Amino acid sequence: MDDPKKSVEEKELVYEFNCVSCNLNEKAHYKGTKPPFSRNIILKYPSYVMKDPFSPPGKGEVLMLGADCAICDKPVCISKECSIFYTKLFCLNCAKQSLEKYPVEIQSKINSTKK
Repeated sequence: MDDPKKSVEEKELVYEFNCVSCNLNEKAHYKGTKPPFSRNIILKYPSYVMKDPFSPPGKGEVLMLGADCAICDKPVCISKECSIFYTKLFCLNCAKQSLEKYPVEIQSKINSTKK
């Protein structure tokens, strides 16, 4: 039952995170750059974050699941088999389709992935 003491802003939203590449499916407790339940963590780009289920409650430990691809805007996890970070997070499918836009070092990293 809903706690009447909590305001609308205090109620936690739960996001369904589903990686477009590997189909990782998890519940994220936050999407953005400043998870309210973490210890002074500020992320460089809006990300799907969940509370670390292995940490004691209230410790502020988090797990970053992934983010929306900067090109196709679909959720992608941070696994090296699914995405690459170069100023922003990109799914490997989009990165491979726009390979020539990356520096040579990043191109070789993209080409070396399995997918």
